[in-house]
Amino acid sequence: MRGAGGGAGEGPGRLTPRAAGCPDARGVTLLEFVVMLALLGVVIGGIYQFVIWGAKSAGATNDFMQTQAQIRSALDNIADETRWGQSVTAAGPTTVTISIPQNTPFSSLSPYSVTFAYDTVNHTVTRQQNVGAAVPLAYLVVGRGGSTGLTFSYFDSGNTPLGSSPTLAQLPTIARVRITVATTSGAVTRNLAGDAALRAYVPGP
Repeated sequence: MRGAGGGAGEGPGRLTPRAAGCPDARGVTLLEFVVMLALLGVVIGGIYQFVIWGAKSAGATNDFMQTQAQIRSALDNIADETRWGQSVTAAGPTTVTISIPQNTPFSSLSPYSVTFAYDTVNHTVTRQQNVGAAVPLAYLVVGRGGSTGLTFSYFDSGNTPLGSSPTLAQLPTIARVRITVATTSGAVTRNLAGDAALRAYVPGP
């Protein structure tokens, strides 16, 4: 016979899901959802900043490497042409003029003069043939702290240093030129140097 409370298992002593120890099925509250979104935003923001920093760093490194490559090319060009020189007709710390004879890879028909110089305004290395226009060979040529990015030093045939500002009397004795170029990115400076002995050098009187 059924009791007054109804069928079997439906009496007052029946356990509800909460009383039976089942998980709370009420879902996520609005506050919990807002907190979750805030934490997710912090995580995504951190990842985004890391990616952006990595991209900028990679870009800066790539730009610096390209700059080093082009000043290396300029250094090689200056040294190669200087090696075919016969004499230095003008010399200073940031500019040099060299006389190139004919029958060379650079001039098969007639001699000419070439001037390599540093443009302090545009931070470029330039090449000028005879009285023509100066043509840039390299950009972003600058030393540490904004100093000069191109310097020349000179030596006689006995490898005696003549400094960077030889006198007029010393010009005919110059037989070798040392070229130093620099580029700077932030706190990092790269200096590249090369020597060029004049193959057609004829000792002066």
